[in-house]
Amino acid sequence: MMSQRPALSVIIVSYRTPDILRDCLRSVREEAGLPCEVIVVDNASGDGTVEMVRREFPEVVLIDSATNLGFSPANNLALERATGEHLLLLNPDTVVRRGALASWLEAHQARGAGISGPHLLNIDGSLQVSAWKVPGLMASLLELFYLHRWLGAGAYPRDHFDTDFQPAFVSGAAMLFHRSVHERVGGLDPTMFWMEDVDLCVRVRRMGGSCWYFHRPEIVHIGGQSAKQNPERAISNQLLSRIKFARKHGGALPALAITFVVLLHILTRMAAFGLIARVRPEPRAKAYRITLVKLWRYLFHGDRSI
Repeated sequence: MMSQRPALSVIIVSYRTPDILRDCLRSVREEAGLPCEVIVVDNASGDGTVEMVRREFPEVVLIDSATNLGFSPANNLALERATGEHLLLLNPDTVVRRGALASWLEAHQARGAGISGPHLLNIDGSLQVSAWKVPGLMASLLELFYLHRWLGAGAYPRDHFDTDFQPAFVSGAAMLFHRSVHERVGGLDPTMFWMEDVDLCVRVRRMGGSCWYFHRPEIVHIGGQSAKQNPERAISNQLLSRIKFARKHGGALPALAITFVVLLHILTRMAAFGLIARVRPEPRAKAYRITLVKLWRYLFHGDRSI
């Protein structure tokens, strides 16, 4: 007799954040509100993360990767191993509030959502915006001139987050979908990082599925822990993924325009942070120099790596 699938598989990709991962796994174990399969992929942290998971969370399905696969490929590896009816991609720097996963799954099923995200909170309990419009050329232009936060590029009004609504995409920190959605649209695009969540939501909506934000299930999201450890990789991933997304979904002319704006973004930041680096340490100066080299290799040498 075949065993019944779990209602939910929770997938977490970890890289050198053992203490934060411990808090996340403890919250899933104690506060989820339903039994679920938990899969952790450790991206060759080499810092005791694997040993901690084996010792303190023996119920977790642990995939100990010998190399750093990257965020999207590691999630995809776990998606292939998952057995749950519903699949949840969850960042390790999150803490699940009491009953959040059960209420989220209930809302997702009630709405017939294709993909959905929960109410994310900052550490202090304040709202963390976690749903946006799809970013395009205008959003990149506004960011180039530091106007994106002032003008709310790609943002929904704050009062939207007091109720359930259908945004263009939800944060990749916590995304839920049925396994049939994964079987139809596939996993995360391994060539992207930082826009893999946008890409997945766009693909789900294009196949006829809906994208929902649910305001009642609450998850605390610390945010940016792995990125803080490696700004060189984070900045290049963010900027190059914009070009990759535009090429994939927008066509030749939008991609060309985005490429030009990204190049200006890199050059202006190189100059500004280079000047700052003359008087105090500024890691972003080096990060933007590396990003320029990666952009060159991507455009003229066909380098599609992240």
